[in-house]
Amino acid sequence: MNFFIYCGIALLFVSGLCFGAWTTGSQQRGNFHSEYEKERNIKKKIGTWSALVGVLSFALAGLMSLVS
Repeated sequence: MNFFIYCGIALLFVSGLCFGAWTTGSQQRGNFHSEYEKERNIKKKIGTWSALVGVLSFALAGLMSLVS
């Protein structure tokens, strides 16, 4: 169960990095205008999938907690 919790935390951290969740507005605007659209789309896909798997990992850990 701890594995899924740690995995969920790590994946949500990766998602936050990909989406630029821990930057200020001016930093985010600078990043947006300095990268190519293809790179932006790849980062969106990685961020979305890692967030989805992270949430599912938390759900699985919660389900395992309820069962045991």
